[in-house]
Amino acid sequence: MKTPANMLRVLGPAAILVLAAVPSAAAGDVTDLAREAEGLLAADEPATAFDAMDAAVDAFWRAAPLIIEDARFDPEGDSATFPPAARVGIHLRPLGYGFDETDGNFRISLDTDVEIRSPGGLILARSEDFAKLEWTGPARNRAFAARISIDMPNLKPGDYELRLTVTDTVSQKTANITLPFSITVQ
Repeated sequence: MKTPANMLRVLGPAAILVLAAVPSAAAGDVTDLAREAEGLLAADEPATAFDAMDAAVDAFWRAAPLIIEDARFDPEGDSATFPPAARVGIHLRPLGYGFDETDGNFRISLDTDVEIRSPGGLILARSEDFAKLEWTGPARNRAFAARISIDMPNLKPGDYELRLTVTDTVSQKTANITLPFSITVQ
């Protein structure tokens, strides 16, 4: 059951990891709001406690950097090995993005850039503004995930890296993720 107290227990370890990377003023805001929620719950004011906990989660989310919690080739199967010039899907699950609130709706807007690199870092292909990932709805969606498709260049067999840069157009936060892959002989 998701109660404010349970939410505090779940957020605890994650909050410590992320708050280490944010200014101490923001960490204090999150801590103060979470303590307020816990106090309200102890005072048998659950509805107000939920509102206070939502405010703590909002403060935590705003203070956190943009991270890509999950990024993988989709479907990956046993390995990230593809034939030359294959169409490949990538599954992404970002966290810490901003919300643009307009007319009671919340919008998520992420831009992506893609690079294909040799293992030594030589850029073999690049596409800026590759894909725009957006979502709009009546509540803040903290479970946003997306899938993008990439037509791989006609690479020689070998090992490579796909570097994806994700930029949140609402908060201007940026995150990078590198996915190793191999091209096989057809």
